[in-house]
This record gives sequence, C-alpha cells and structure tokens, in this order.
Amino acid sequence: MKKVIQKIIRFFILSLITLSMSLGSSNQARAQQMIDSSQIYIHSEKVSFKSQFIQKAAAIFGAKNIIENKIRKNNVDQKPAKLSKSIKKNLDVTETTKKRRQTWTLKPRNKASEKVILYLHGGAYYWNISKYNWSFAETLMKETNATIVMPDYPLAPDATCDQVYEFVGEIYEELIARHSPENIILMGESAGGGLALGYSMFLREEKKHQPSQLILLAPWLDVSMSNPGILAVDEKDKILGIKGLQMAGIGYAGQTKLDNYKVSPIYGDLADLPQLSIFVGTHDLLLADARKLKENAETSGVSINYFEYPKMFHVWILLNKLKEAQVATAQIISLIND
Repeated sequence: MKKVIQKIIRFFILSLITLSMSLGSSNQARAQQMIDSSQIYIHSEKVSFKSQFIQKAAAIFGAKNIIENKIRKNNVDQKPAKLSKSIKKNLDVTETTKKRRQTWTLKPRNKASEKVILYLHGGAYYWNISKYNWSFAETLMKETNATIVMPDYPLAPDATCDQVYEFVGEIYEELIARHSPENIILMGESAGGGLALGYSMFLREEKKHQPSQLILLAPWLDVSMSNPGILAVDEKDKILGIKGLQMAGIGYAGQTKLDNYKVSPIYGDLADLPQLSIFVGTHDLLLADARKLKENAETSGVSINYFEYPKMFHVWILLNKLKEAQVATAQIISLIND
C-alpha cells in the first residue's frame, strides 16, 4: 500500500497504466496542421478509458488529502528521480553542480539540433524531478534532436522564490552565453510553468535576452488560488486540492506578496514576451487561471497558442501511454521544430 501511495504522489498513480500505445503518424500530421503563429485548439476526441481510470483511482486513494498532508507536515521526498537506463545508454549526459544542486544536460549523440530547451519541472515547488519528467524529455529529444537542460532548482519550504530565481537565473545566463537566444526555449510544467512565465517577465524587466518561446504545460499561475472559477473545477479535479496548493504557495512565496508576478505571473504584464503556448485540461484545478491568462493575452493583443483538452487531469501530458498525451506531445514537438 505504501508503494501505491508513493506512486499517487509521484504523478498520481500514473504507473497503473500498463498497456502500450504508440504515437501514430496520423496524430503527428494532424498536430502539425494545428500549429501556426497564434491559435486556439480545443481537443474534440472522446476522453480515453485510461484517463478515466487514472482519475477514478486517484479519487479512491484520496490523492488530494495525501498531497495536502505531506505539504502540511513537510513530509515530501525531495530527491530527484534517477536517470533512466535508456537515457544513460542513448544520450550524452552532463551533470554539473551549483550551490550543492545538480543540473542535467541531455544531448543527442547524433545530429543534435541547435535548439536548447531549459525545462523547469513541476511539483508545487515541493516535489523534485520525477521519472515521468525524464521520460517526457527523452520523447521530446527523439523527435526534435534538441538539447534539454533540467535543473534541480531549490525547493520550498527551505527555499523561496528569491533563491529559486537566483538559481534558475545563473543557469539561464550560462545558456545565453553559449547559445543564440533564438535557439533557446523555456518550458515548464505545473509549478515549473508558472516559474517559466514569471522568469520571462523578470527578464523583460531587467532588459535581458528572452528565449524564443515559452511553452507552459498546465502552468500554476496564481499561488493564492483566489480565482472564483477554481471552485467550479474543484470537484472534477481528483488530484489537486485548493488547500494543499495554497499552503505550498505560501511556502514558496516566503516574504514575497502572493500577487507578485514572480510567484503568481497571472498578475504580470504579458507585453514584450516570447511566443506563448499553453496546454491545459478541463479537469485540472489550474484551468481557471489558464483561461484567464488566455483572456488577458487576447485583451492585450498578445499572440498566444492555447490548447485545451476536455476532461483531462493535471499534467496528463507526461504520460506518453495516453492517446491524449500523444496528440499534445506531437503539438509540442511541432512548436519546437517550427
């Protein structure tokens, strides 16, 4: 039972999926057609059985309460997941240490492109890199030949946003010194998505080089969880809970006000940012703020790619066995290769 609970926390019993599915060429072609400079995409296919199963299982095992209790008691395993054997075997891996924390650079051994993805993992700023992050990164690399840089940035409650921004900033500045900004993509999922957007806003304020794109997967955009629209999604989301995220947000913010763009980029200005793409599901507690960001972009005349998947749960994209994840991943690959 203990192992089952741990799997719920580490992306919520995703390992219960046992059947294999392959990414069909038709999905890839359809996804390529969807990508343009600015668009709205609403997935129209019926939700898969596997997705329904995961959400029902998460509800049965009480994922919301487990996550909330771990944050309240500060009982979170904050060690990053180990690299998979496949990554070690097939990719060039470089590990560097900064302030006693590691950063991994994964590079294809053959025909590496000039694209570099700085990937900021999720986990409510409390959890570290998971095995699903590594699997997703490997999938992206196979289809893009991009180099992926994944830092083990400091985590709450021992570190707050100030320390996280400082750490990510040093990594980013090193990339800018070695690569053209037009070849750098900033990507993040969940908390990492909010961090990616907030950091891009910080770069603008500091008048520093921006990456070419921001790709945000189920981004956490407001740590206060104060959007009234969240309540309408709360019952549908079987994984994330409002109280748990509010506690995590306070721990991450530290002395920074919760409406500061550094911790809640929904309150920041979207002007003069790179091309912005957002992926979110409608059974995700973070849906309301993703939609709000889309509205803010449209009101401000800012170009945005918005991809919404009905009845999909938080960070489903990391599960490459789901057909919905395969379609979304193909769309992300098209954005990177564009």
